[in-house]
Amino acid sequence: MDPELDRSLSRFREVLEERFGDDLITLAAFGSRVRGQATPESDLDIVLVIRGLPRQRFARRRLVSPLAHVVGDSFAETVSTIPLTPEEASRVKPFYLGMLDGHRLLVDRGGFFRRVLDRLERRLEELGARRLVDELGNAYWDLKPDYVLGEDIVL
Repeated sequence: MDPELDRSLSRFREVLEERFGDDLITLAAFGSRVRGQATPESDLDIVLVIRGLPRQRFARRRLVSPLAHVVGDSFAETVSTIPLTPEEASRVKPFYLGMLDGHRLLVDRGGFFRRVLDRLERRLEELGARRLVDELGNAYWDLKPDYVLGEDIVL
């Protein structure tokens, strides 16, 4: 990760901790910028796990967006935050699969999110899932190579 991005993430962590205190459970950055594969159009993907968030998605954005601007306008323009409650974050989301390729946990109180990702990795192993790459270099998952039509796959 480049030094400027590292500084911006550290500052964002400080701002979030000032605002949310111990209610900030997880701050995790992931995606192409963290993996060092960014293009000029790449955003910075961030998962925030915060206790006591409002239910409405727009209200969550209004809460978090100004905090990104404290770091800087260029940071705020490229950051894409996903604010979740601990209950929501504990249920596996499809984008968690992409986090397995590379992420950075800047805050993870009590190892909360690490346990979520560890549980996902164990489940993928149970299913025999394989991470594959297509001819264009795009990664994808074959979640259950022995899948039978009509079968539910639960992560």
